Amino acid sequence: MEGLVATAGRTDALIKPDMRAVLARTHLSVSSHGFMLPIFEALSNSFDGIEQRFGEDATRKGRIHLRFDNVGDPDNFFVSISDNGIGLNDDNYTSFRTPFSGFKLSKRGRGFGRFIAFKVFSRIHYSSRFLSGVSESVRTFRFDIERDEEIVFHEGEPDFEDFGVCLELDDVKNEWRNLISELTTDDIKGEIGSHFLPYFLSRGLPQISLQFGEGEPENITYYFKSLFVPHDTGEFDCEIDGVTCRLNYALTKIPKTRQFKSHSLLVAAADRIVGHPRDLSNKLGAAHFTDRSDEKYIIVAVVRGDAFETRLNDSRTSIDLPAKAIESIVGSVCSAIQEKEQVQVEKIKEGQSRQLTLTLQENPILRLGLKGQTLDEYVSRKPNNWGPEEFVQDLALSRFRATGDLLKQIAEASNNQESYIEKIHELAGKIDAGKKEALAEYVLHRKSIIDLLDASRRFNASDKRGSEDEVHSLIFRRFSDSTNVEYFEHNLWLIDDALAFVPYVSSDRTMHGKRRQQGDKVTDLLFFDDSMVLGDEDGTSLAIVEFKKPSRNDYKFGDAKTDPVTQVIDTLEKALASGGISKVDGTHISFAGVTRRQAFIVADITSSLIPVLRRHDFKNNYNPKIWYRYRDQEQVLIQVYGYDTLVETAKKRNQAFCTILLDE
Repeated sequence: MEGLVATAGRTDALIKPDMRAVLARTHLSVSSHGFMLPIFEALSNSFDGIEQRFGEDATRKGRIHLRFDNVGDPDNFFVSISDNGIGLNDDNYTSFRTPFSGFKLSKRGRGFGRFIAFKVFSRIHYSSRFLSGVSESVRTFRFDIERDEEIVFHEGEPDFEDFGVCLELDDVKNEWRNLISELTTDDIKGEIGSHFLPYFLSRGLPQISLQFGEGEPENITYYFKSLFVPHDTGEFDCEIDGVTCRLNYALTKIPKTRQFKSHSLLVAAADRIVGHPRDLSNKLGAAHFTDRSDEKYIIVAVVRGDAFETRLNDSRTSIDLPAKAIESIVGSVCSAIQEKEQVQVEKIKEGQSRQLTLTLQENPILRLGLKGQTLDEYVSRKPNNWGPEEFVQDLALSRFRATGDLLKQIAEASNNQESYIEKIHELAGKIDAGKKEALAEYVLHRKSIIDLLDASRRFNASDKRGSEDEVHSLIFRRFSDSTNVEYFEHNLWLIDDALAFVPYVSSDRTMHGKRRQQGDKVTDLLFFDDSMVLGDEDGTSLAIVEFKKPSRNDYKFGDAKTDPVTQVIDTLEKALASGGISKVDGTHISFAGVTRRQAFIVADITSSLIPVLRRHDFKNNYNPKIWYRYRDQEQVLIQVYGYDTLVETAKKRNQAFCTILLDE
């Protein structure tokens, strides 16, 4: 048929991979680890060559010499890796010329590692002596992937006498020059140790000598064997993509150094570390441990398994693992470390207990959240990495629930007059003497804050009242949010006890988190509650607090600068229109799904404010000192009251405690 090419009986072959394109798609991070990857690949090839030549005697007879010249000088940096392995004989040379060769795959390699060198170096040179039949042969050539014929042979003998291979790398590419300028010999030594940790722990290594310039070579095989002390081994199951896989781990105890400065998880495949170490400090609750001699040490965990081999990328720079699997692996490894390091875990728990004790001295009311547990019992059940903030949040939620349970029990008791007194005594008995003492300290703290607030609204020695800023800062620090203001650094309970436990508070900040621009609305205090702390699960709430200077008396209806009601409504609309707010640390909180909105205006009810409130249709028939209105259009409840009412209400809330605990 026309246009049809006859194919019967003919054969054809695949075109070899476009290695320049493959290499261009291969990412190598510009870091000391990324820089060392070509050298690691060369060392791995040396291991293979030594095993081919010596078999079971590889660790005893094998020799590798690694030399770095002009470290820190990108113009003259040079590295060579030479071994006494079998060399580039015909079989190995054929494999060398074949990208992704089957020979390397059979040894759990990818047949791609030698190409990684082109990501860092422009000049790559090989020389080899090997046995061909019964006679010696040599191959010396430059390897250049940018040429059509990538291998260019040279005359001459290798610089070494034995069989083996020598690889020389130099002419560093521009993107690596700054890194090499800062590279140190300790960086190189540490990277080699961490990358080949699986060999040190399991297979063993041939003798590797490391030399810098004209200095004396160092036997780093012996050095790292003495540095990496085996600590524990074991196995665990992990689900990866729906399949249960068995993984093995080895724990190593290492002195804390600049290279090894925190507990780490390393993932191994093809007998080497793949990817970057994962820091375990946060999960374990400490960056390092301290032994009886007060020496700092860290635990390095190496995890391996058949499941990793099939998920290793061609360049062997990363393993494709789902985030859920990584989380499971980290959890299992940390559990193994904590079981082995019980003494260290006890130290961490003791430190947490001390921190929490101090926190509860500042906030005794949170003790209700312990629900009958001792402080040590409570801490023992919580993560090692928790600090005061996490404990406060957890106890606040627990305290709210405990308070709800207590109120429920009181309500039930009140329905039965006969057992009412008995039940109340039983419930009161749950507060022991120590908690009463702590609660008394807290009441005194609150009493002092109320006195400060009361003083700030009165005339001082210069016949001037305190400013709006002074009152604002006393309640919550300006130009900040709850990201950088800890629970016990504010006094939001002055406005409403419930506000003290909302998850997020923003004070005098724009919605976008940057400097104020024209048109931006900045509220004195803005609260966002995801409803979990307050116990509701039917939506989210937004609360706004606007402070005005004590005794201010120049309010005008509808004026954007002198009408606090208009200011609150504008702020609310801007907040909802922006869709959220940027926190101090750069993260974002979304206001999507807000169903409850409320606002507080704290301003003395002066003669100019009353007409403004009336024109906004506010009422004060429930309490003459508190004006309120629910605006249907914005679906917001706004309350307005003076500083005298704020102080009076706070005193009343505190008075019951003062009467009972302080005998006032």
